Parts: sequence; structure tokens; C-alpha cells
Amino acid sequence: MVDSEIKTQLLCSKWLEDRISQLPDPLICHILSHLPLKDSVKTSVLSTRWRSLWLWLPRLDLARSKFPNSDAFMSFGDRFFHSNRVSCIHKLNLTMSYGNVNPHFTSWIDAAVKRNVQYLQVRYAYEMPLSLYTCETVVSLKMCWVALPSAEFVSLPCLKILHLDYMRYPNETTFERLVSSSPVLEELELGLVNSGAKVFRVLSTSLKRLTISIRFSVGDTGFLIDAPRLRFLSIHDNLPKSFIITSMDSNVKLDLDLSPALFSEEADVLSRRNSFHSFLPQISKIRDMFIHLGTFELLCEYSKLEPLPQFGYMSCLQVELYYSHVKWLPTFLGSFPNLKSLILVCYNADRVEMPFDEMNQVDLSTMPQCLLSSLEFVDFKVKVSGLAAEMKLVRYFLENAAVLKKLTLPWHYDAIQIQDDLVKKLLNIPRRSAECEVIFL
Repeated sequence: MVDSEIKTQLLCSKWLEDRISQLPDPLICHILSHLPLKDSVKTSVLSTRWRSLWLWLPRLDLARSKFPNSDAFMSFGDRFFHSNRVSCIHKLNLTMSYGNVNPHFTSWIDAAVKRNVQYLQVRYAYEMPLSLYTCETVVSLKMCWVALPSAEFVSLPCLKILHLDYMRYPNETTFERLVSSSPVLEELELGLVNSGAKVFRVLSTSLKRLTISIRFSVGDTGFLIDAPRLRFLSIHDNLPKSFIITSMDSNVKLDLDLSPALFSEEADVLSRRNSFHSFLPQISKIRDMFIHLGTFELLCEYSKLEPLPQFGYMSCLQVELYYSHVKWLPTFLGSFPNLKSLILVCYNADRVEMPFDEMNQVDLSTMPQCLLSSLEFVDFKVKVSGLAAEMKLVRYFLENAAVLKKLTLPWHYDAIQIQDDLVKKLLNIPRRSAECEVIFL
């Protein structure tokens, strides 16, 4: 029985091999490119026809960790990149060995450029070759732990996506040329760690998305952004020491996710005071903003030192916060006098009810201007279950928002059994706006 099954598998394998072998080489190579590299190379033993088909792979994911030693890794790379069977490389993902210099790396990238690479991702490279700066076909370029050489001339006519993480730049000019010499660049991500550059100048007439992640201290590094088509700006972890925006789209959305330090929020804000003072006025004309958990607390602590600027153009605001921070919300909303849409993501640690005495001390009597004249939509994104903090916040908006049109509440699964009772309580809350509709999801 076992012998019969083996014979059947061999016959099926032979039939499949013959059927696939009838396909043209480019189509076979396309199929092989979706297999793990090891399996693609194994097909070379099938027949003479298949012996070198893997050398034509249009997609290659090559990592040093997948080889037993550096010699095997370099030997394989040399055979692939310097094969006489030259073909285009559509996508190349190349991961070198951290801390080790590969003398063959430059020739591999040179070969990929000559073979019209479009999607290139490189990790742990000692230094990129100059040929990369004049690649006419690359559309997406992602580099991590890579050193860039000094550039006198850069021309990347097709580059749309550029990710630079844990990079080493020889000077500020090289970074500036890399961005400004990419005329169709749309997406830029920067991860900075103790960079020697003083000012990163993001000068682009085509850029639409910019993400800046400052994970550790970067000294006096600052940013200057001149990107008139920028529609999305994201800043993570820390604020730069200086931040200047000379141009961006009037409808840009800001995603602000600042991680509090390990020490107290008050000490943290004191250490960042100058950065906040420089940064906040630069974003005061933004219309759409997402403030992540922790960032709200930092901004409220900063407002104790000096008032927040007025965000008079802000139309849509999404805020993540703990219910224990709700006490700051009315005063905070005072900086958004023309706000129309508020999205709230409120959390309780492990959904534990706030102590009764603490809940009673939460003062929600302040009436910011937006509640009196502009706020039309309030959307709770975290599902509610009837906790006192949730009910108090819902009541605050229903009773005080003069032009509110819609308040949306999604139910938590714990509230299914008491849903009818909660609905009655919520519907019985008096509404200041006669047009207000409460939507239960």
C-alpha cells in the first residue's frame, strides 16, 4: 500500500513537472519567485531545463541568517547577481549580517541597479554604493542600519516610497538631496537615533505622507518641512528640538504619538518644555489631529506651565485617554473653539470602575467654546458598558453641546444583559440640542 502511494506521488510529480515545463521561462520564474528561496533553488535538479531557471528570479529575499556561513552567503549572492542569464529584478530584499562588512555588497547593489530593480529593501549594510543615487527604476527604497555615502549628485526619477531607519548620514546635504532629487516622492518615513545631522530639511513638492520616529535623544536635531502637498504627518516617541513648517497642505492630518518618559510626567514635560513651545504653534492651523494615549496627558501637563495655542482651524479631533484624565478634557477642548467632530477613545485599566469619591471630584462644569457653537458629532470608539465615568462623560456632551447632531455609542459585550436599562437611562438624559440623535451600535 505504501509503495503504491509513493508510485502515485512520483507519477503526479512527473506529470506536474512536464506540464509546468511547457510554460515559458518568464512565467516559470514568476511562479518560483513565490516559493521560499531554498525551494526555488532545489528545482535546479529536476532537469537540464530547470538547472539555471532560479537565476532569473524577478523577486529575491536574501538573508545572511538563512546560510550556514558567510562564504556560502557570498557565493550564492555572486552566482545570482553576476549570472550570464541577466534578467530584471523586480523586488530585492537583502539582509546582511549586523556588524560585519560584506566586500561583495557593492557589486550586488550595482548589479541590481543595472537590472532595473524597482523595490529594494536593505538591512545592515556598511555603506551603499553611489550607483543607488542614480537608479532610474527604483520605486520603493527601504533601508535600515545602513550608512550612506556623501552625494554630489542624486537623481531618482521614479522613487515614490522612501523609508530610512537607524541610518548614518555623512552630512545634512546628502539627506536633503536624497529627498529633493526624487521628483515623484509621496511617502517618507524617518527613524532617527543619535544622528549627527543638525537639521533635516524635507524639501519636496510631491510628498504626501511623512512619518518621523525619534526613539532616543538626538541632541539638537531639528526639522524644516517645506512640502506643499503634504496630507499626513506622523510624529512618534519624541519631539525634535526644533520644528519649522514653511509649507504643507491646509488639510493635512497630524498623528501625534509621544511616549511619556519613565520618570514622572511633570519632570518629563519640564524636560520637553522648549520643544513643546517651539512645536505647538507650528501645528496650530491643522484641521485634523489624532492624539494618542499618553500624549494627551503630556499636553495637559504642559498646559499647566503655559497655555496651549488656539487651534482655530481644527475641525476633527481624535483623542485617546484614560477615564481618570477626563477631568482635563473640558479645559483641553477650550483650545479648539471651532471643533466640529470629536472622536473619543477612553480606557479604564482592566475596565475597573473609578472609586465613587474620585468620580464625584471630576469637575465637568467648564464649557469650552466648541460645545456652545460648533461641536456637531461625538463618537465613542471604545465600547461602553455603563460605568459611572462613561455615563458622566456622555451626560456632559448631551446636556451641554448646543448644536450636537449625533452622539455614537458602541456597546461592550458585558452590557448586553443590561442594554435595555442603559438605553432608557441614556435616552432620558436631557439634550441641549433639539437635533441631537443618539446612535447605539
